[in-house]
Amino acid sequence: MSSEFRRVAIPLDDMRTNEWTLKNLYALYFHTCGFNEEGSAYPLLTYHVSDLAVTNNAIDVISMPPTTSPTPYVTDDTLLATHRFIHKNWYPIFAPNREPAENSWLIAENDAWPIVDSSAPSHSVTVFIPFDQNVIFSAAADSTIYDKIIVEGSLTIRPVDADVKITVGTIIVEKGGTLNILTEENSEHTVTVEINGALDDQTDPEEMMVGILALEGSLTISGNEVHTKMAPLSQTANAGSNVLVINEAAEFAVGGELTLPDTQEGLNVGHWNFPACCSYTDQTETCTITAIDGNQIICEQALMYDHAILSNAAYISRSVIIRTSEASIDRGHILHTGAGKFEVRNARVENLGRTSTDLIDSTVMAPDGDLNLPPGQAKMIVSHQGSNQIARYAVHAHHSLVEAYFSGNAVLPVGRDGMVAHNSRVHIIDNIVAGANGTGIFLEDGTETGPVLNNYIIGRGGGSRGGDDGRFSSQSGTDMAHGGFGIWCRGKLALVQGNHAEGHFGVSPFAFFVHPNFISDKVIPDVQGTPAELAGKKLKDIEPTHTNGLQLQSYGGFVNNSAVATFQVGIDLSYFSVSADDEVGSIIQDAFIKNLALNGRGISTTHSRLFTLNDVTIQGTVAENTITGIWCNNCNGCTLQTPNTTLVIENVVSNRGGNC
Repeated sequence: MSSEFRRVAIPLDDMRTNEWTLKNLYALYFHTCGFNEEGSAYPLLTYHVSDLAVTNNAIDVISMPPTTSPTPYVTDDTLLATHRFIHKNWYPIFAPNREPAENSWLIAENDAWPIVDSSAPSHSVTVFIPFDQNVIFSAAADSTIYDKIIVEGSLTIRPVDADVKITVGTIIVEKGGTLNILTEENSEHTVTVEINGALDDQTDPEEMMVGILALEGSLTISGNEVHTKMAPLSQTANAGSNVLVINEAAEFAVGGELTLPDTQEGLNVGHWNFPACCSYTDQTETCTITAIDGNQIICEQALMYDHAILSNAAYISRSVIIRTSEASIDRGHILHTGAGKFEVRNARVENLGRTSTDLIDSTVMAPDGDLNLPPGQAKMIVSHQGSNQIARYAVHAHHSLVEAYFSGNAVLPVGRDGMVAHNSRVHIIDNIVAGANGTGIFLEDGTETGPVLNNYIIGRGGGSRGGDDGRFSSQSGTDMAHGGFGIWCRGKLALVQGNHAEGHFGVSPFAFFVHPNFISDKVIPDVQGTPAELAGKKLKDIEPTHTNGLQLQSYGGFVNNSAVATFQVGIDLSYFSVSADDEVGSIIQDAFIKNLALNGRGISTTHSRLFTLNDVTIQGTVAENTITGIWCNNCNGCTLQTPNTTLVIENVVSNRGGNC
């Protein structure tokens, strides 16, 4: 009860052990424990501490009852009362007394999944895994649609002798908890986690629920290794045929799926009203494999469109599938924040993440300053309920304090953004990302140092088709990468190497927007693997590796990346400042950029004076195109320089434009 008052005496002698010290004590937590006579667990209770004192005198607690009850700090609806602060976002607190009245709160015991009434209505059951429980879920047929699964102990979802599927609104991995979703190598069995839920602005104003959330817990998603992720066609795949011929035998499997990129030529992407002007149809399509004969792949159905020779077929089947249910009201997302562990490997992540590239409209809320709750908790007051929340990406490391890994995954079709490292060090390697409305791979804060290596990004023409500058001022630098990009980076510290883009991108397959007004005070997270000279520093305080300033190659780099696609700009480079005596600038190394469109640019720069282009090739495709090889703008009266350059520009109407 909110009016309940208790006085607690704690003998400090009980704390004087080798493991305890009172010198750094900052908080005490009180929990009820055990089970009542009906066999239900006592609820966890939180108390407002009004006074705290240390004394050597014996205390008679009973002789000093309170004269008045403390001021209540919960509302009439306990579901709305208290939230907790974790890395700049607020998340709900979960407890039996905070569940809707009609819901069941089931607790795992004896390391076993609790028995669930099969007739329970959808979203009426929450399963709680306590800290001392290690549960394995391997049910082959579980028709329950769970509301929540809350993990404080350990939960492993894996097959034993059959495929596994579980449907849930939200899985929450609490601090110290562990969630493993995995399959065994050499096993044909799969795991499917289907997200089926609805956002609730009342209990979750910032819309962080619906999906898999590791709130300082450990999250590992690991499917069987996929040995061949993509293979180029050795001849054009023709519409009406169901045969694909690849350049060599690949380790694909019958029943698996391939995504084929849009390879049409001559789209008028430079028209102010594209695609509405031009009868555009996305020609990306999927082949389900029914047979494999050497380097020939037989598809279940005939192709609807041609797909050009040397375009790549991407293998998108995985043994672990995380997807939003077709019946779900809202799309799910995967998020990790804080400590623990975060690895997503060899999984198929499907229909996750918000879809809108409209202007961000986030909820505004603040704590009630009149209350004194335990550290990290507060009663929140909402002053504005947003209609298009920031974040909710498909796979998202959000201020993670661990070195994370996204490798070997297939993420499709993406909502707004696919794989996102936000102020986190993430290794993003060997993934396939197809159909992002905003950005396929997004390095959001400029503090990201993890490598982005050997990914295959397929564009499907999504996005606002607008540049980043269009929203920079009005959105204070927070609403970026909405236009339609393959890989988008706010900073220069990550190695971007060996990535390949195909299909159709609303703006660009590769983009950097390193505006100093937003990123200069950002602090690089001090996590394992971060170069010691970077960890814990503000971006503006980083000492460059040479005297001419911080450039792409100082700690990261842009090396051996390629695009054969439709786009407005092949490589979009904005706000690369250099000192007056710099003669090199940032280096673009071994880039191959081929535009299939009627118009556009190979490389475009804004507020940048100097680049070195080593072994860079820019090509057009269609006859009588209006493509410009290199375009530069807003150079503050200067002319873009590209010294020490090995540059080939072919089949375009003009090599340079703008201030070039």
